[in-house]
Amino acid sequence: MRMVRVPRLGRAVSAIGFGCASLGSRISAADGHRAIVRALDLGVSWFDVAPPYGDGHAEALLGQALRGRRDKVVICTKFGIAAPQLSLAARLIRPAARQAVATFPSLRRVASRARSTGTHAPIDPATIEASVTSSLRSLGTDYIDVLAMHDPAPGDAENDEIFAVLLRLVDKGYVRAVSIAGAPDSIIAASRSAKPIDIAQFPDTPLANAAPLLRSRLPAPPMFVTHGVFDSDAAEAIARRDGAARDRIAAIARHHGIDGSKSPSDLLLPFAFSNNPAGVVIVSMFNPAHIERNIAAATAPPMPGFAAALREALAPMHPHANMPAHISTMDD
Repeated sequence: MRMVRVPRLGRAVSAIGFGCASLGSRISAADGHRAIVRALDLGVSWFDVAPPYGDGHAEALLGQALRGRRDKVVICTKFGIAAPQLSLAARLIRPAARQAVATFPSLRRVASRARSTGTHAPIDPATIEASVTSSLRSLGTDYIDVLAMHDPAPGDAENDEIFAVLLRLVDKGYVRAVSIAGAPDSIIAASRSAKPIDIAQFPDTPLANAAPLLRSRLPAPPMFVTHGVFDSDAAEAIARRDGAARDRIAAIARHHGIDGSKSPSDLLLPFAFSNNPAGVVIVSMFNPAHIERNIAAATAPPMPGFAAALREALAPMHPHANMPAHISTMDD
């Protein structure tokens, strides 16, 4: 397993992180437990979770799976979005919905859009410590390695009262590092107001230019944790290319020793690791075959130049490819 260093934590972690957004909702408790244990055995040590994940069950299920290995891993959880309140009917049909998606994978995107992701509202500083206390109880631990502000508006990301609470939680020993998990404009807002951000988590795909853009905008970039490379439309964009454009992408893949002939997705993980070579890339990997594939990709060293080449090959289809979501074309 390739490792990367987290300066604030003073330790190295796996370059690939285990995303728990579906743990307890799309993924059953039993299947999730098996996948987490397998990932642990293969060297994964970064686990990403949040109170609303898995219909509100993911933190507790992750905590159960990590028993006896807590000191071997880093847990990032979040605050700012409350767990969804599901009706009895919704809870009862969840197993049938899992089976339907397993039988007809094309339903996965529809199911994801229909799934409740919790209540999103402006962050109230008075609720942060209660959220952290609840997360500690659910996870079965007495500290959180990384606490992230979950998808904040720029105003939340530069709010002095919010950061006063976060620093107090660090002083108490409940939290060891502070992060923003959200859009690039919120990360930039925090940086411009000199807020103490140890880690920045954001979506990064070949159809955007988030990681390089943030590096250029932030005077002292924090460690990056990226996600969403499989959730984007990038695979479809690659598949739609034909003629000279398709040949160009194939040539880029060959030059970097990648076999992209089976699936466009085979290009996406190398992109993610190459675009964030010193950070962590989060993916959801509950399928045993996906775990093996993803960890094999994480073991390989990042490929200099590959991310930029793939992004440029796709740029003609996406005139704003160099502009991440929520970043204005105007000078900020």
